[in-house]
Order: sequence, then structure tokens, then C-alpha cells
Amino acid sequence: WGGNLRPSGSESRGRPNFDAAGRVLAYFSGMRALLRTDPDLRARYAQGGGVYRIIPAAVARPTTLAELRAVLAEAREAGLAITPRGAGSAMDGGNVGEGIVLDLTAFDAGRCVVDGARRVATCTPSLTLPLLHQATSPHRLHLPLDPSSAGWATLGGLIGTNAAGARTVHDGAMRRWVEAVTLETDDGPLTLTRGEMPDAHHPAIQRWQRDVLPLLTQHRAAILARWPRTRKQSFGYDLAAWWASGDLVDLVVGAEGTLGVMTEVTVRLAPIAAHRLALRVVLADRALLVPALETVRRHDPAVLEFLDGSFLRLVEADVPEGTAAVLLADLEGERADALHHRAAALQGELASLGAGVTEAAVAADPAAIAALWHIRHGASPRLAALTDGRQSLQIIEDGCVPPAALGRYLDAVDAACRAERIDAVMFGHAGDGHVHVNLLPNLREADWLGRVRRVYEAVADALLALGGTPSGEHGAGRLRAPLIERFLGPEAAACFRALKAAFDPAGRHNPGVILDDGRDPLSRLKVGPDAASLPAGMAEALAAIEREGRWGESRWLNDDR
Repeated sequence: WGGNLRPSGSESRGRPNFDAAGRVLAYFSGMRALLRTDPDLRARYAQGGGVYRIIPAAVARPTTLAELRAVLAEAREAGLAITPRGAGSAMDGGNVGEGIVLDLTAFDAGRCVVDGARRVATCTPSLTLPLLHQATSPHRLHLPLDPSSAGWATLGGLIGTNAAGARTVHDGAMRRWVEAVTLETDDGPLTLTRGEMPDAHHPAIQRWQRDVLPLLTQHRAAILARWPRTRKQSFGYDLAAWWASGDLVDLVVGAEGTLGVMTEVTVRLAPIAAHRLALRVVLADRALLVPALETVRRHDPAVLEFLDGSFLRLVEADVPEGTAAVLLADLEGERADALHHRAAALQGELASLGAGVTEAAVAADPAAIAALWHIRHGASPRLAALTDGRQSLQIIEDGCVPPAALGRYLDAVDAACRAERIDAVMFGHAGDGHVHVNLLPNLREADWLGRVRRVYEAVADALLALGGTPSGEHGAGRLRAPLIERFLGPEAAACFRALKAAFDPAGRHNPGVILDDGRDPLSRLKVGPDAASLPAGMAEALAAIEREGRWGESRWLNDDR
């Protein structure tokens, strides 16, 4: 790559518009501490979690509100899109883009004010979940969210996708815990607080009142008739949540950075339970999965997870041969004796399901609980270590159905993968009917992408037939944006476009995310012959970050601030 950021020859394939990168250099000539265009850095931000590789024109890493506003103003002048990004582990492509990637991990770093009496914390969106819990634990409080990214996820990222995780069966997703969000929009800052009217003079609110509310009134019945009947939903702007609450903050949660840049968040907190037990249920027949789930759910578990036989075989789990599925559950409470009584009653009910329940073991001390749960985290290293040509791709990785339909959904995924001769590994949040699927196509086979595409379509059809959603917790992003109208209908899509235009009239905040921009969702992948070229060694370096879970590391190198 030359110093003018213009590639030559075959290197240009799959590249962004490098004229835009040239404009960045001109506009930002006096702001080099805030924004960088060197090829290695841009390549480091070209991938996140998930399947995409999109090389940005530039990267900014503001630390103060003044710096953030300066970057946004100059980006607006340059006509470049903004892609906000936290740790970068999100799966749906909303954390990569062709314009300016806005690394917010250092923004207003460390700010967190905890009000123990009110059980709230007001924080910078760059604050990670571990740092939040470090601040709240002296108050015996926490944000009861446990996504797989809990070791590094930022509050902004969690709010942006309405993240959830293992505890959602008991505590709900992120939306339930968000009290207020302040957005930096092109029309200035806007604070949205639960239970309070927003600033009626803000241009975004005026456009909302004029252009969006009439559409929502007109189309409410049609939209609600098609809305997913699932326990979890992170598929676009949650109109149903807004109708239930009347709070605009519910539309910002899950908006994936498409309405503005978060600069402050306030979250509610919950007491930390005094006691915990863990339960492992081993099933010899997947037909028992739904009855076993219903049995465990009656006992109000804090966590209820599912590991399919495909997962168990991959990690070589210590379970009886022929095991079809394993359920992992946590029970929590304030009295140890009452908790043990609940566990014993649950074991008895599971035993009544018959010989297909081959184990219902309880762990009480921390070491035993950790050992029981260890199996849940064994897949990623094994998937990353595959050397036979198979590659783990998160293409259909976030489907969610009503819990009673979970068995039928698993069967549909199995059938689609068998038809296309693609291996898959399945696991997820069983209490919510939510399944993560890692497809394992063999990239040495010339037709792998076409077969993956057919699985994508077949699984979407199955989700629609079962009343499900393509995204339980990871967002629509770029991967699922083309499915919005198929699932939610043209009326919802029209309301989505109006909402986007009210907050972001120029369409600069994460274009192509949630609202379909017409691109093939299976283009711009990080693998395959059309993947954008990277500097030498960069592809392996990015793969190592993902393989080793090093999402908490900064990609902004040579930074002395």
C-alpha cells in the first residue's frame, strides 16, 4: 500500500473507497492525535467478532467529549460514515464499516458513579462490565447480565445490541436495566430518561413527533400481529417495547449505533444473591429437551443453558456415550436451606421424566460449581484449532424461538445442515429458546459459500414458521438486515426508516446496519477468495485475538495518552 492509501492491482479487490481515505487525510491534517489512517491500524479494525472484514478509511479514538465532537464534526464535513465500536466482539457486523471506525474504549475512561441507595450507576459507555462490577460489588449490587463477552464488554456495546446472555431467563436482557442514555447526534446532545419527556425543542424529537409517531399509530396493529413471540428479541428497533413503555430510551437500546453516539448511560442494579447451587441434567434423548426445560423453569433458575450433542462431541465431554443434550442451570437464593430444598424437589421432578434423564447432579461449593460449568466454555478453543479445512462461521448463530418450539428448531437446523453437507455445533440459552449455531463449512470445497447461503435461507424460513426471530441477543447488524422486512413486514420497515431519519437525517451513523443497504449479507467476509487483502501477518494476528479471546486489548497501538 502506498503512502496515499491507494492500493494497486489485485490488492484493490474488496477495498473501501480510497478517495474517501484521501479526503480524511486532508480534513484531519490538524487532528492526527485523534484520527489515524496508517494501513496497519486500519487493518486491525477491519474485523471484529463474526464473519466480516471491512477495512475502514480511518480510525478515531477520542478520550473526551470535546475530542469526540471534533471528530464527528470533521467526519460530517468529509461526508464519511461513523461506526462506533467498543471491544469489537459483536457478531453481526455492526462494529466494522467503510468510513471512520470510532473506537470508544478510551472515551471518558473510568467514570462510574454508583448510588447504592437508589441502586443505579451513571457511567461512561466505555466502562466494561468487570469494572462496573468492581464499583458496585461493595454495595452488594451488580448488573445481572452474563453474556459470553462479560470479561471485556463495554456498557455501550451491551446497550447497542440489547445484549443478554445466560441470566436472561431470570433477569431479562439489557433493555430492562437501562434508565437513561445520552446521545451525541448531528443536532447536538440528547438525553433520554425512562419516565421523563425528552427535550421537545431538539430537532430529532421534533422530527420524531412529526414523521414517526403518525406512522406508528397507523401501522401498530399490523406490526404487532407479526412481532416475534419470543422471550428474547434484538432484531432492529424494538417497537413493541416502546409501545409497552412509551420511553424513547427503549428504541435506543438495541439501535447498534445507528441513531447517534452514546456519551453517558445510567443503569439499574440488582442485589447479589447470597447463595448459589448448580445443576447438570444429562439427556439420552433430545425429545426430552422441552419437558426437561419446562421442569427446570418451574423452579425459577437464574441460568438455564443447553449443550447439544454436536457440542458435546466437539469438546469430548465427560458424559455417557450417546448423550443427546446437557442442561446446565443455576439456582440462587438468600437462604441455603431453602435453596437445597428447591434443588432436591427439582431432582425428583426430573427423575419422573423417565430413564432418558440419565443424570441430575447438584454442585454446591464454588470449586464443584466451576467444574460443572467448565464444559460450557470448551468449544471456542476446539473450533479455533480445526486444521482440516473447516472454518467456524457465525452465519445463523442467534436464532430464538418460543421455548416450546426449541426441539423443532433444532431439528430444522439439523436438516438444513445435513442437506448441504455442513457440520454445525449448537448450544445456547435454553430457558429462552435461544440457540447459537456455529457452521463449520469446509473452505477447501469450491461450493462452500453457496451451501452456506442455502442454510442461511432455510434456517430463516424455519424461524419464521416457528414464530421466532433471527436475533435473540446479538442484533440485526449487517448480517440480518436483509431479513427485517421478511420477518417484521413492510410496515415495520417503514417505521424503522422513519425513526432512523428522525435521529440521523444524513444517514451517517452506521449505514447498512439494521436498515438493508442492498448489499449481499454474505459478501465482504473475512474468509474466501474475495476477502479484502491485509498487510502481511495481519490476518493471523486478528485470528489469534478471536481464538484467544483477547478482545479487551487495545488495537490503538503506539498511543501514549
